[in-house]
Amino acid sequence: MRKVLRTFVGVVVVGLLGTAGYYLYDNLRPVSKIDKLARIMHLEDQRLLSDRLRKFLRDEDPEVRARAALAIGRIGGKGSGELLVDMLGDNAMDVAVTAAFALGISGEKQFASRLLEAAFDLPSAITAEAVEAAGRLADSTMPEVADGLVKYLPHPSADVREAACLALFRSGAKAKGNDILVLVQNEPDELVRQAGLYALARLGNADAEKLYIEYLADSDPFLRSLAVRGLGSVSSPEAEHYVAIALNDADCGVVAEAIAQLAKRTNEEAMTQLAKRLERESNEQTVVALLGGLSRQKNPASVQTAEGILASQPPSGVAAAVVTYLASVQKDRAVVLLDSLVIAGDALVRAACAEAYGLVGGHSIVPRLAMLFTDEDPLVRRQALQALFTVDEGNADLYIRKSLADKDYTIVATAIDRIAAQKYRQYLPVMTTMMSRGSAIEVDVRRSLLEAATAFLKDDARDTAAAEIVRLGLRDGEYVVRRQAAIACRDLLGEDKFTSLTPSETRRTESDISSALKKYTRNPRATLVTEKGKVEMELYFDTAPMTVLNFIELARDGFYNGLTFHRLVPNFVVQGGDPRGDGWGGPPYYIRCEYSDEPFQRGAVGMATSGKDTGGSQFFVTLSPQPHLEGRYTLFGKVSDGMETVDRIAVGDVIESVVIHEEGL
Repeated sequence: MRKVLRTFVGVVVVGLLGTAGYYLYDNLRPVSKIDKLARIMHLEDQRLLSDRLRKFLRDEDPEVRARAALAIGRIGGKGSGELLVDMLGDNAMDVAVTAAFALGISGEKQFASRLLEAAFDLPSAITAEAVEAAGRLADSTMPEVADGLVKYLPHPSADVREAACLALFRSGAKAKGNDILVLVQNEPDELVRQAGLYALARLGNADAEKLYIEYLADSDPFLRSLAVRGLGSVSSPEAEHYVAIALNDADCGVVAEAIAQLAKRTNEEAMTQLAKRLERESNEQTVVALLGGLSRQKNPASVQTAEGILASQPPSGVAAAVVTYLASVQKDRAVVLLDSLVIAGDALVRAACAEAYGLVGGHSIVPRLAMLFTDEDPLVRRQALQALFTVDEGNADLYIRKSLADKDYTIVATAIDRIAAQKYRQYLPVMTTMMSRGSAIEVDVRRSLLEAATAFLKDDARDTAAAEIVRLGLRDGEYVVRRQAAIACRDLLGEDKFTSLTPSETRRTESDISSALKKYTRNPRATLVTEKGKVEMELYFDTAPMTVLNFIELARDGFYNGLTFHRLVPNFVVQGGDPRGDGWGGPPYYIRCEYSDEPFQRGAVGMATSGKDTGGSQFFVTLSPQPHLEGRYTLFGKVSDGMETVDRIAVGDVIESVVIHEEGL
């Protein structure tokens, strides 16, 4: 017995000595900058404001301090704001600037006013970033922040004035539009004027008509498109005339904006202009935009032109746009055409037919939609379901029950969204049972269940069934779900569960990250090979390392080969990389967001998400500058050559391959 006891004590002592030795080694050994940066990135991957991460804010190396501040902002949440405010006084300019940006993406809205108060006494570079950060934190319900931002419009630094214009837009301060206009009218700096134009156009300020007209002649197509957007908010005949002229612009982005603004008007002149433009248009992106505009106008003038386009056997994306246009203006006279396309069309066209049947409406349409609700392709079933909810609302219960049993999770999620929208409480027991199954249910369904429970709790915080769904979410195996549940607990149940939230699972070790930092001293490149041509891209490892590593891994595994571009918004983005082809797909994991202050210029490559930290494989390329995406989506690359190819991409176009280039690194 004594021998056993001595052996046990010996094992315990050895264990304690081993633990102590590891602690001393881990804390006293020399650690390189790369190792520190790798540790910060790994801690950021866990989404946890740990003491290990906080201590890097006091590191002697400013690059390390700045990287730690950025990680804290990206993680966000309670406690992050106080840490970052303190860093605004760092003796290294880059650290203070990064801390200001990081605070803006932290979600700590209560720090918006504090940022503006602190910014007065800071160097202008920090002030500019602090002002923009305040704009990112604020929203239209915070007029005191808008008042504070206006005070920075006459600042002596042009950078700060520019930041104030953008911040007023980001905070939704429509009431401050005339303050921006007064600044622009007397502003000598062109970049500030352009920021003011952007803010005014995006806020829809109708008093800036003269400014918009002035910029219609600018050499920069982005500024011309902003001018057109701004004129769209002006009701005068002169404004409409200038928008119509922009339909003939040499840049397709400006034309797309003119289409969007004319589509808001239903007078004879506006309708005639769009119809005439369709007659002579050949660019697929512009054709789709025109058909969408004509649909919104319910403009019957282009029926023959649209039928001619369809007869030419266009790509599926164009055919789908024709189908919805014809249904929007012809109603039941389009049914014969729709019936034929349902039989002969591919999934994208059949889905468009389902939407078109919904536009036609009427009891006789229900059997057709019911047939499409059994289609083999989930894209078609989902569109048919949405149309049935509108056309045959009285039988919504039947469709919901069938959808909850569907083998495809997107149909299930769509039904849950309908339950939430209509507050069908009778489904709460079923939803609770689904949530209790955890990872046996697709993660997107679990997120929809939480969103539905949140909707019920907003109506009645005492709803115990909805609360049970939220509490089940706290134990979910996916961090994004756990965090969503914790937010609901905090905001609706008055319970702080963040301190006990299990950290996120990480896909890469500190060693993996350290090796990548040593390898990618220069940014790698990628060639996107499409059926329309090649697109060369620089991948911003220095800005979004984990996103770039994920993209490289997927590309080398052949993940992207044969996938399509499933989304196109003219003058905005083209998007692809979804294995499902409907915007719902991706790899069997999420990657975290890596927000930065890199500008979303034309050709920026971003990671598509359905919420914070839900990236995977879907990416988009911007067709024009999109400042409103900054700090909201991960920018991980830039097109270096081949934007003319991107401009030709249409829905359904195939990604043949993605080739990674690392020579010279």
